[in-house]
Amino acid sequence: MRLARENPTWGYQRISRELPGVGLRVPPSTVRDILKRAGLGPVPRRAGPRWSRFLKAQAEGIWACDLFHVDTVYLKRFYVLFFIEHATRVIHIAGVTTHPTGAWVAQQARNLVMDLGEQAEGIRFLIRDRDAKFTAVRRCRAVRGGTRGRAAGSRSRDIRRAWRCR
Repeated sequence: MRLARENPTWGYQRISRELPGVGLRVPPSTVRDILKRAGLGPVPRRAGPRWSRFLKAQAEGIWACDLFHVDTVYLKRFYVLFFIEHATRVIHIAGVTTHPTGAWVAQQARNLVMDLGEQAEGIRFLIRDRDAKFTAVRRCRAVRGGTRGRAAGSRSRDIRRAWRCR
């Protein structure tokens, strides 16, 4: 019990691995039962908000983006870049193309931020996958006033800067 209280980030497995150091061999399931009876739950629930509470609290600033494709009757494939606001579930269609590239995605993101204007100030987190079309945007550099800044990140002040790709 003392190990669990002194180390709130340790779980059942970690506490079980530490006990042989003091001469005790206790399986993790027994540690779990003991802590459960004492009212100490699993590690993430002992301290701090749950994941769902975190998402609800941060939803105003979370956006996500991805591509989906649409096939036409003539067997032509179009890719659609979209952004979704998690708080309101509003979807913004940023662009449509037959050959998406990293530079195209970066340009569409710039266009969307320019269209949003003041509303873009609230964007704090941008969720995306590891597709090469999105990672190419990371190789772009933020430019403000003709001088190179740090790489464009997910914070709104970085998103609002112009991007220059290598």
